[in-house]
Amino acid sequence: MGKKRKFYLISVMLLIVINFAFFVIGYLNYLDPELGNFDVLVLKEENGRLNVEVTPSYNATEYEVSIFRADTKIYEIASSNSFIELNDFQAEFNDQLDIEVVAKNKNGDEKKSRNKFVYYYKDSTFEKEKDHYHAGTKDLTLFILGYDEIKKYTVELFYGNKLLYTTPVTSENVVIPYQTVEGYSGRITAHLKNENNRITSSFNFYLNTPIVGKLDIVNPSNYFEDRWNDVELLVSGGENANTYYANLYKDGALVNKVLVKRIKDKITIPADSFLEDTQYTLVLQAVYDDFYEIAEEATIDLKINKKEATQGVYTTHNPTFIKSGTKVGLKTVTSDATIYYTLDGSEPTVNSMIYKYPITITEDMILKTFAVSKNRYDSVIRTYSFKIMEKTPIIYLSPSNQNENYGVGSVGYTTEMEIMNKLADVVERELKANGIIVYRNNPKLGIDEWVVESKYLKADFHFALHSNASSRKTARGPEIHVDNEYSLSYSIASNIYENLWNIYDGNDNYDYYRGIKFTRGTLGEASDHYLECSSLLEVAFHDEYSDASWIINNLETIGKNIANSIVSYYN
Repeated sequence: MGKKRKFYLISVMLLIVINFAFFVIGYLNYLDPELGNFDVLVLKEENGRLNVEVTPSYNATEYEVSIFRADTKIYEIASSNSFIELNDFQAEFNDQLDIEVVAKNKNGDEKKSRNKFVYYYKDSTFEKEKDHYHAGTKDLTLFILGYDEIKKYTVELFYGNKLLYTTPVTSENVVIPYQTVEGYSGRITAHLKNENNRITSSFNFYLNTPIVGKLDIVNPSNYFEDRWNDVELLVSGGENANTYYANLYKDGALVNKVLVKRIKDKITIPADSFLEDTQYTLVLQAVYDDFYEIAEEATIDLKINKKEATQGVYTTHNPTFIKSGTKVGLKTVTSDATIYYTLDGSEPTVNSMIYKYPITITEDMILKTFAVSKNRYDSVIRTYSFKIMEKTPIIYLSPSNQNENYGVGSVGYTTEMEIMNKLADVVERELKANGIIVYRNNPKLGIDEWVVESKYLKADFHFALHSNASSRKTARGPEIHVDNEYSLSYSIASNIYENLWNIYDGNDNYDYYRGIKFTRGTLGEASDHYLECSSLLEVAFHDEYSDASWIINNLETIGKNIANSIVSYYN
């Protein structure tokens, strides 16, 4: 092959590679066009319009203008070209305005302008005094900020689209004779226009308009925190308002405006108005018609936590052995839940039977059930395999052996070990009186030995009794532990807890309702890995005065309550 031919072939191949590279680059840029740098050039008035002009940004399909006053956004508009009209934009005389522009490409990618343009609003404007909102039979007066006798301004007065009055501005004060608006009621709008016929400022008067009464949020009073759910407000005042809005602010910015209804003194804001795990400032607005400027407002802060699950369904009786003819109830801690179930082993749905009355067990059966409630996830599906069989229950009681956990001594609470063993004495006595076989742990041994012994004795229920403590010594309330949502012990633990809560002296405060805790293998005496059916009860807090007093003064009552829960479950 000659040198010239070889050179020619190499040149052709190189040209192909270069062209291909340019094609690839061009195609990639077509798929994701890169935005070019650009600047905000000027804000100026042309043909009776205020316009923002920017240098074009390569590949931009839209420009979005944001105008800020003291870090608060007061205006926003978008345009498909780099010469952007600010339709109906108004500020106040001498306002310092920061103008930012964002360019966007066809994929929605964004790039900010390289500069922030500062503009001082020098047009004359009306002074916005609230005293002007309600006019009686007096003349209407307007005060002009930045009045300049050289510039020509005109005031026009409108009732809706009807022009009522026009007058040139000849001083700082503009007086409109009352006869001009006599007989009108509602909103009267004054426009201030410059010599180019551009509206530089507007002001609303409200004539013979029902005045909305002062609005208050009675409950919650200031700060509110709850799961993702409807928020109910108890309100007072707001007379004459016929429309209510819940304005939700996050970090100072309005993120949602919700039209809400007031029924007597209650307003409900739907759960889907909120995001989960979000802090809001709620401004409730009471409005007559659409007269927002003279609306009344009330404000509270609130925290909306995550959406919760409906609590699982538990049974009132033990399924592993049960007497024929026993009526079994289905329950869930979630008070407003609907329980669905099947008796043929099929998966329940919202089209399954709705639980209303106890179910009579006359033969072996597989019951599957779950619960549904508003603004919560559905509960887990729990399966209960009922077996008709006569059997004496075996309970393994395991009171605490923690002899160095001291309680509130002034009420007589010595150590957790001593008091829980006294409580276990009552539980044991009552269980045995009802024909139940009871074994107790040896306090000189430890958890490992107790678990082995409980398994060896084939205990139907391994039950640990403890009292609780907190770092600040202020926590209150009982709690009970099981391994997980599907544990066999879930039902008996739920029965024990709910019955105990009914006699707890702090049950008027739901903050103390600690409920069922899932240990997920972290507690040996409440672990499905080691024991088939087990639970650990923290009766209350021994280092908090009220809880410690309740335990000491009610050992007999508490013990009987726990024993009765166990007896009724296995009866």
